[in-house]
Amino acid sequence: MSRATGAYARLIKACLRRGRTLEDAEDLVQEAYARLIEYQRSTKVRDEEAFLRRVVANLAINQFHREQILSFATEPIDELDRHAVLVDGSPEIERILSARQQLEQIAAMLAAVSRRTSEIFLAHRAGFSYEEVASELGISTRTVKKHIARAKSMLANASED
Repeated sequence: MSRATGAYARLIKACLRRGRTLEDAEDLVQEAYARLIEYQRSTKVRDEEAFLRRVVANLAINQFHREQILSFATEPIDELDRHAVLVDGSPEIERILSARQQLEQIAAMLAAVSRRTSEIFLAHRAGFSYEEVASELGISTRTVKKHIARAKSMLANASED
C-alpha cells in the first residue's frame, strides 16, 4: 500500500468515525485532495497528510454549517396542514422572514465569540473529540474545553435574552 493510499484510507476512516456516510467521506476526501493539488501550485506543503486532515476537518465543519442552516430554514412537509391546498410550493413570506431572522441570530451568536472559539466549538459539534481538535490545532485538551465552555455559555446567555 502506498503512502498516498494509506493516507486516503485513514482520512476516510476518520470521516466515518465522525458519523459521515461513506459517500460523504469520499466526497470530503476527494475535495481535500483537489485543494491540496491547487494549493501546491503556489506553495510547498511540508506535511501533505496533515494538510489533508485539516482541509477535511474544515470541509466537515462547513458541511455541518450548511446542514444546520438548512435545518433552520426548512420545515418538514409533514408539519404542513394536511388539508391545505398547495397552489404555490414556495414558502410563505412569514416563514422566509422567520428563517432569515433565525440565521441572523445564529450569525450574531457566532460573531460574539472569537473566531478561534467558534472554530473549536463547531469542530467539536461536527463530531471531533476534544483530543482530535486539540491535536489538530496544536493546543491542549484543557484549552479546547475552555473554548467550548465559553461558546456554550455565550449561546446560553444569548438564548435567554
